[in-house]
Amino acid sequence: MSTDYGHFLANEASPLTVSVIDEKLKEKLVIEFQHIRNQSVEPMSTFLDYITYSYMIDNIVLLITGTLHQRSISELIPKCHPLGSFEQMEASNIASTPAELYNAVLVDTPLAPYFIDCISEQDLDEMNIEIIRNTLYKAYLEDFYEFCNKLGGATADVMCEALA
Repeated sequence: MSTDYGHFLANEASPLTVSVIDEKLKEKLVIEFQHIRNQSVEPMSTFLDYITYSYMIDNIVLLITGTLHQRSISELIPKCHPLGSFEQMEASNIASTPAELYNAVLVDTPLAPYFIDCISEQDLDEMNIEIIRNTLYKAYLEDFYEFCNKLGGATADVMCEALA
């Protein structure tokens, strides 16, 4: 019995390293996730969007932390998780300070409501970055919980317990 996963490593040179397998698995996951997301309709499409938000939060925190340490956005973007990428992430290359990055994220991502309600531009320093991450996650998880609860049925039963 074969799977679709056997072929994605066929063109890789031996010996296979863990990092190569990890990278290729991640690429395959993202391609299949995006395919499912593109074929879905409401409320499934919104549910799948919520799944990507946690990765977006991690990516944005990585970018903010990197800019706090004077690292270029172009150096940081390859380290971001592909499920958390968003169109404006590449455009954020022009952001050279955490404040500029904050303003780009605040305006141009689905996470904007969490930023507006949770943090201000003045909070962007090294000491506050983990507080920011946790505050964003809390707002995101509460929002996701509320979405699942409104759906009702098995989704609410399973997801509300998992998100609580």
